[in-house]
Amino acid sequence: MMKLIQITSREEWDNWQAAQTYAQYAQSWAWGELSESRGAMVRRFALSDGSDWQAAVQLEYRKKKFGTGYWFAPRGPVFSSKLETNARRDVMFKLCEELLQVKELHHGSLFWRLEPVSELNHPEGLVPLSFRRTPAGNPTSTILLDLDKSQDELLHNMHEKTRYNIRVAAKHCVTSRLAREPKDVEAFLDLTEQTAERNRVVLHDRRYLRDTYSIMHANGQAEIRLAEFRGKVLSANMEMYFGDTVTYLHGASSNDERNVMAPFAVQWDAILDAQRRGYKLYDFWGANPESKAMYYYKPSWEGITRFKRGWGGRQFDLCGVWDLPFNIYLYRLAFIKQFFRG
Repeated sequence: MMKLIQITSREEWDNWQAAQTYAQYAQSWAWGELSESRGAMVRRFALSDGSDWQAAVQLEYRKKKFGTGYWFAPRGPVFSSKLETNARRDVMFKLCEELLQVKELHHGSLFWRLEPVSELNHPEGLVPLSFRRTPAGNPTSTILLDLDKSQDELLHNMHEKTRYNIRVAAKHCVTSRLAREPKDVEAFLDLTEQTAERNRVVLHDRRYLRDTYSIMHANGQAEIRLAEFRGKVLSANMEMYFGDTVTYLHGASSNDERNVMAPFAVQWDAILDAQRRGYKLYDFWGANPESKAMYYYKPSWEGITRFKRGWGGRQFDLCGVWDLPFNIYLYRLAFIKQFFRG
């Protein structure tokens, strides 16, 4: 018989989460601490069969107007890697059933938002009918690169243009290194602002990115990697490390010297470094699904998707983002602008 238990032990939580295939940094204890530092309440629950956890979910309470809010599970719940795919539906239903009995998760909550870590290829009834599909915050599709290959195999599997650009960067003697001091972090932040302006996108503010790096790096789960040409930082990544997976969370590049292909140098160094450290997967964290007809396809992501697919990984589509409204009328009111946009 499966039973819901609230987890208060950091070691117990992280040991289980990190042991799952394709480990999710956003379900790590440290990521929960980051959310708490920004004012969120965080709770962690596991569904146990008495001998092992079948699923676990870290929830953070995000406030909205008028004293309300919602519970959000970034890239969660996570299912046990030992669980057969066809058993996930029953586990998901049981987890939701048990969570509904937790009074704290109802107080002031308009809805729950879940991002189950289950591949779209196997969605058979995974999400209860009472849930509603919603636009994604975290990416629902990505490119996963298997690091259990030789360097020659990794290069062979790339698009020829990607291999060429790696050679161009090497020819120009572009170097890559990890951030060592505060000015390196600020260089990364400067580049994110250039990138956002160039691509006309809205990114997280400097404080959020600085706090993300600071808290996760202090826990050994984040690095900022810089690519330099003639002493000038031209490209930078922020990477997350957890379990078997390294995640390319943020990338940025300068408007200058674009011909030296610095983003390819920093990305290739990140992949090789992840491999040297013994990680199994490199997650490019966000790409379009393969079909333009799919719900989460974004025309604005076509360029970055081409860049990420060029590294030779495989397409990985999750089953989506789902809300459970407790009052459908208040739920619609909370997102009235979204509904008017269609």
